[in-house]
Amino acid sequence: MVLARRHWGALAVVTSFVVSRLALANIARLRFDNRPLNDAAQLLDRGQLRDNLVESLLNLHAQPPLFNLFVGLGLRAPSELETPLFHAFYLAVGLGIALCLYAVLRRAGVATSWAVVCTVLFSWSPGVFLYESWLHYDHLVVLLLVLSVVALQRYAAERRPSHAALFACALGAVVLTRSLFHLAWLLAAVALLVVMATGDRRRVLAAVSIPVLIVVGFHFQRLAAFGTFALSSSLGGSLARITVFQLPEALRETMVDEGRLSAVSLVEPFSPLASYDGLVPVPPRTGVPVLDEPEKATYENPPTNEVFDMNHNSLAYLAISQSYLHDAVQVIRTHPGVYVGGVKTAIELFFRPTSDFFTLAENRARVAPIEQLYNKALLGVVAGGRGEAVIPGSEDNYRLGPARTAWTVVASYVLAVAGGAVFLLRSLIRRPSAAQRGVVVVVGFLWFTTVYVFLVSNLIEVGENNRFRLYSDPLVLMLLATLIMEWRRGRARRLALHDDGPEAGDGATSANGAEVGAARVSSEGRTSPAPGGSSPESGCSEPVSTESSATPRPAEGSRTSGSPPPPHQGAAASAPSRAGTRDGSPPT
Repeated sequence: MVLARRHWGALAVVTSFVVSRLALANIARLRFDNRPLNDAAQLLDRGQLRDNLVESLLNLHAQPPLFNLFVGLGLRAPSELETPLFHAFYLAVGLGIALCLYAVLRRAGVATSWAVVCTVLFSWSPGVFLYESWLHYDHLVVLLLVLSVVALQRYAAERRPSHAALFACALGAVVLTRSLFHLAWLLAAVALLVVMATGDRRRVLAAVSIPVLIVVGFHFQRLAAFGTFALSSSLGGSLARITVFQLPEALRETMVDEGRLSAVSLVEPFSPLASYDGLVPVPPRTGVPVLDEPEKATYENPPTNEVFDMNHNSLAYLAISQSYLHDAVQVIRTHPGVYVGGVKTAIELFFRPTSDFFTLAENRARVAPIEQLYNKALLGVVAGGRGEAVIPGSEDNYRLGPARTAWTVVASYVLAVAGGAVFLLRSLIRRPSAAQRGVVVVVGFLWFTTVYVFLVSNLIEVGENNRFRLYSDPLVLMLLATLIMEWRRGRARRLALHDDGPEAGDGATSANGAEVGAARVSSEGRTSPAPGGSSPESGCSEPVSTESSATPRPAEGSRTSGSPPPPHQGAAASAPSRAGTRDGSPPT
């Protein structure tokens, strides 16, 4: 009974998740889509993954290796259990995302009831449960990102190297799963953690070095095997869509005739290999099927869609991607306005509902009333129409019909990015104490990753941008919650300083201000624990806020409340040192 009271928030999240998924499966008839096993551009041939997993991964250049490794291991199960096992795993991933989000909100200081409401509304989003029902890497990446925030919060609270290692492992797994996240992003995030670790920097460096070295090692493996220091060879095609294929077809033909563009710019990126016959050199056969075969094999369960059976890992696509990359850079130089127009289209797509994605059309039709209600009531979609069920093409410059902007999402991103920038700038100017530095680093990581996803998604790709926002949406929610709670704590401390008056002294107002602030921040009708304590409802021994350790304790030898000062010390000994309390550090 006591355990249920302490963990009622987490139990409510789990219960809500289970009930909602049962309702979606049995009432809305939502089904797990396993068709990517055969036709996902991100996956190698399923037969090769099942029978030649190691050889296939060593010869993979189109994508980072981790998702193919995950699917290859899953294909080792009996064929009749493949889909049920994948489905169960993705449901577990969805529940893990919900629990991680709830944990982050509670540790940021959000009241249990509000943390439950925010988590439940997030997990009920069509953009969440539709991707949860699609065998793709997107949902796995979201779990890794929110898990990294949990680890970072724990490290900020406890300074354990194991939490730093978990943070680096989660980020390393993201880079090895999704090519959108570059090695530079990983190094910047890890550097942010190392900067915070002022007291145990050597131990933290040792903890994060192994996952970072593993990621770097894969980059060198690709360099040795294919001559490129990257985990994906698809950059050229993606960049060509937002540059070259924003040009009118007649202009592209003219530029090809004049030699300013290569002939591949007359073929839409990621087309079947036969479309490039005579346009690029044919590489010699290597004897490795995942490099030699232009198409994947055909399978019956699930049935293969012949439109998507291209083997994008064929060795010929390396030269094709390089040609697209060269042409894209040329267009940016000579027609920058065209590139700007492509970026504008990408940003418009970015702020559409994440459920507006063509591969989700079948399941989206099953939950159409839920999706329309959620989009209008919570996402602020005022435009009519529905998400497209077709692949956007170059003939439409990869636009998806009339704009369906989610205005609530736009406002959330603006507030989160602007508020985070102000918070970080003020923190840099004021030079926070070691205790306060933890929350600054958490906010910094959330802000940096949100901005990174927005910029990289919309500067190098057009057509699928709303799908990419799936990665940053939970981070924006976490960032907004953290900023709001930090603002409320700061406001409560300022009120406490004003109420105590100047006669209380700097030391008294610093110590009491933190405690009074924590009590005032509580929105559950009773006094919540001080930031330095643990939350009985969170079920965790860590502080609710990473700023919690800023509450000073009396210096050794000072009197406790209610006890008279020793005769030989007098009144001066009963007050903490001014110098030790201005920045929240313990008095000396």
